[in-house]
Amino acid sequence: MAKCKPAIWIAVFLVITASPAFTYFLMGQSIDSENYENRNMAVKPVLTVENYDSFPNEYETYYNDNIPFRNQLIRFHNSIDYFIFKQSANENVEIGKNGWLFYYVSDIETNPIGQALGYWHFTPEQLQTIADNLLSTKRVLESQGIEFVLFIAPNKETIYTEELPDYYEVRDSYTGTDQLIDYLRENTDIRVVYPKQELLEAKEEYTNILLYRKLDTHWNYAGAYLGAASLAKELGITMPPLNEVNLESTVYSNGDLANMLNIVIENGDVDYDVSGINDLNTINEKWDFFGEFLYHTDGADPRKLFVRRDSFSSAMAPSLATQFEDSLWVHADSFDQQQIFDYGADIFIYETAERYATGLEIGLDNFRVSFVSSSVEDADDKTKKITLKPAISKVDLQFVSIFKKADGAENMETIQVMKPFNEELCLNVPEDESGEIYTYIFTDESGEEILEEVTTGY
Repeated sequence: MAKCKPAIWIAVFLVITASPAFTYFLMGQSIDSENYENRNMAVKPVLTVENYDSFPNEYETYYNDNIPFRNQLIRFHNSIDYFIFKQSANENVEIGKNGWLFYYVSDIETNPIGQALGYWHFTPEQLQTIADNLLSTKRVLESQGIEFVLFIAPNKETIYTEELPDYYEVRDSYTGTDQLIDYLRENTDIRVVYPKQELLEAKEEYTNILLYRKLDTHWNYAGAYLGAASLAKELGITMPPLNEVNLESTVYSNGDLANMLNIVIENGDVDYDVSGINDLNTINEKWDFFGEFLYHTDGADPRKLFVRRDSFSSAMAPSLATQFEDSLWVHADSFDQQQIFDYGADIFIYETAERYATGLEIGLDNFRVSFVSSSVEDADDKTKKITLKPAISKVDLQFVSIFKKADGAENMETIQVMKPFNEELCLNVPEDESGEIYTYIFTDESGEEILEEVTTGY
């Protein structure tokens, strides 16, 4: 018997180590294996002559990403961290007070916690760039008979600052977003809606109603309704106050922040079904999260509403859509400015969450509706080609002047003066030359009023 013990222990060890893989093979289709980590998991590598040396590390990475019961093991570990030690297993999730979770990123410009506490402010150059982009956008749109409104949805951290962990302190109650709003209102005629005050007041008035999700980065349907009402007011429409619509609450055990922790917090959150806004029949004709939302409401405001949106509009769209006969909501990832004109929009809303307003490719400092698109590419070994072309189809640009100024040159070179611009224009310059192309679009032949000025560096 003693001689059999080693063999028995070896057999037990093999059964224990093999059983997870065997069990997962049989049950894997019914076990949660979704990727909650906001990254691409490693794929199984194939051994080749080229990756002979790196194959072991590649396979280890693949195995770690695809180990049987990976989600369940991570959830078990993270649940211990959260429920027992009150710690976050994800560097992007902060555990606040009273069951609140908050979103944290290391980049100071886009960190919603830092934004709420005044850790960062715009530079004068950033403010000027955003103002220039928005003013140019406004002129282009208004020349085509389209109203323009900027809508900024406040961060959850901005409205529920008191629920942040105690180790965070307010550095400046006058935040970067406050600074931006004031700058635009004082220095431009851009119509801006930032319902921070409305949400703070509603939080104090309706103490039994949450306006943001505890386990998610977004506002809930009640908070989004207040955002919709603020935007509608700017557009000349009055929506009922929050206490005059129907709110039917539903509890939740997850949200994007809880998912980032890969845990379930039983009944830790609440949202609301909002109804009774008006007596009209609103039909949701299309719902594609990263594409388009399309609504129709018979008998509502006849102006066609177009919203360039992010995820915050998901909860706001159903409420605001009750006020317009036709509304189209296009995600930033799918947005192209031509869509505004193809849709025949009467109103264009640029909606952005506060945390996305700057510091990103989709931020306000990089957004502009323009009559002109441009590109610079190498033509051959000795030259590069600069291409200018109309960026909006079916728009007749009659009075356009274009000039080129090479770096170091004393004078500008005239390309054209007060001529139509309705087809592609190509310029070839020496490969080692750099400079700028200036395109001026005027309202009429007098040249007194500029619709848009576009500078293309090469």
